[in-house]
Amino acid sequence: MPRRARTLGSEYYFHVINRSARRAPLFLRPKDYRGFLAILREGLARHPVNLVAYCLLDNHWHLVVGPTGTARLSKLIHWVTTTHAVRLQRLRKTVGEGPIYQGRFKSHAIDRSGHLLRVLRYVERNALTAKLVRRAQDWPWCSLADRQRSSVSLPLAGAPFLSSAAWVRHVNAADQFEDNGRMPAASIDGAQSPGPRKSREQRGEVGRRAGQHQTDAHVERAKHLRLVKLPRTLQPLEQRRNRPAVGIK
Repeated sequence: MPRRARTLGSEYYFHVINRSARRAPLFLRPKDYRGFLAILREGLARHPVNLVAYCLLDNHWHLVVGPTGTARLSKLIHWVTTTHAVRLQRLRKTVGEGPIYQGRFKSHAIDRSGHLLRVLRYVERNALTAKLVRRAQDWPWCSLADRQRSSVSLPLAGAPFLSSAAWVRHVNAADQFEDNGRMPAASIDGAQSPGPRKSREQRGEVGRRAGQHQTDAHVERAKHLRLVKLPRTLQPLEQRRNRPAVGIK
């Protein structure tokens, strides 16, 4: 059965994720991370797209790009993943032993500015969420750390505030809710548009296991990415255990 084309009429910002097949490590040494960044830099030169944020972990990576259309985005990511897979197989002498990536990349359209900020924060704190560092900016293979250096590894777009100390503090701020591996509401994989909310069973989702960093399906809804104060009508009722009994007439 042929794959459905990724189509979306307007230009959007996109959250792009891909991870390795069989959860094998994509990056074992700093040289491996630098090699992927070099490929991504070359890909951006061949297929110009604004790169706003990125984060590389051992067996997957995240990009936030845009605004762009799906055609240009697909050309960029297809070239990057294909080139990286071929070079990695040659380097590790594993040609013919199976794919490097689990499949096509996942791309999620970000249709509102508030969602964009939450996705940017989520991506740039990914290593901190995975407990690989104590501060998000200490992870060297991430745009948050890249912006703190005098010479960036990749050409980064976006507003100047992303380089500010206030943004770094915001990325590092503690969250009340931990992500549970749910897909974002604005997924465009296979040209799907946002629809009615489905139950967890209907979506066929499985949360991450403890100790694994397979964050290809991310939380991008407000209740999972920021503090939420419940309205009074939804707060727990006051305990009645110690209240005096009502007198019987």
